[in-house]
Amino acid sequence: MDDTYIPIIDIGALRRGDAAGSRRIAAQLERACSDTGFFCVVGHGVPQPVIDAAFQHAKSFFALPVEQKMMLSLEHYSDCFRGYAPVLSELADGKRNAYELMEFSVEFAADHPDVRAGKPMHGPNLWPALPGYRAAITQYIEQMIGLGFDLMRGIAISLGLREDFFRLAFNDRPFWQFRTAHYPAPDELARMAAALPRQGPLAQTEIGDHSCGAHTDYGCLTILLADYPGLEILTRAGHWIDAPTLPGAYVCNIGDMLQYWTRDRYVATRHRVSTSEERISLPFFFQPDYDTWVVPLDIGSSDKVFPAVQYGPYAFGKYQGIYPQSSGGQR
Repeated sequence: MDDTYIPIIDIGALRRGDAAGSRRIAAQLERACSDTGFFCVVGHGVPQPVIDAAFQHAKSFFALPVEQKMMLSLEHYSDCFRGYAPVLSELADGKRNAYELMEFSVEFAADHPDVRAGKPMHGPNLWPALPGYRAAITQYIEQMIGLGFDLMRGIAISLGLREDFFRLAFNDRPFWQFRTAHYPAPDELARMAAALPRQGPLAQTEIGDHSCGAHTDYGCLTILLADYPGLEILTRAGHWIDAPTLPGAYVCNIGDMLQYWTRDRYVATRHRVSTSEERISLPFFFQPDYDTWVVPLDIGSSDKVFPAVQYGPYAFGKYQGIYPQSSGGQR
């Protein structure tokens, strides 16, 4: 077992549906998910123009005046957790993170029965009025959904399950979440932070020593692409190592829910971001359907008790901790 090595896995055969190649890839996924819970993927087939457009439109939005961005504040939208969050508004490891972001999730029209009933985390997304923005981000998300299903198919094979296990468990409708995140350079961060209100639940919370504090992701699978290095991973020996940086490669990691689902056979590893340069990242969180009951698999060696968990209420509780200033507001 080596938790200092982050493998680079070519998943071309998995994406093509090649059975023998998929088994070879699944064996690599099994080692990676058991050791660090992190791996990089190449051969993913996501078109470069789609990637470029997503980064371009993310940058265009973050370049807007803060007053315009705040018109899409997720604080206006309470328990849906969609929209814009300025720098220092998100918590990790009990401290404020040094980036701004836009949050998106599954689109539900305002007249959808679940929205009208006030179901947490259900509602329409908030879209900037920038030409081409919605189309570019939507196209990127569609690519991530396809990639997410294929990676979960590989993970299912790695666990000895039928390859469509997670697609069926997700009810074929993953409750994904996607964000575009902007880490300002230090001088710009200081200027942005000085302009923020100095009241509310986060006013007395310290700013972290890192751009994003140490944490594990709460869901199943994270698929990340960034335009600048900075991601660091904590080994079991307590050392921080840099995530590989390979142009066009996605960095993927296991979240808490998949560790739970596999009874600790696969591991969710703490990670953080440290950067002194401006950075844009596009993390995509591939999650079960909101209503899915996660029944831990009969695998793994842990003696702990793993009761079934309904994903949606679990995720809602996690987001309330991430955005304490948004909890309890009005739609």
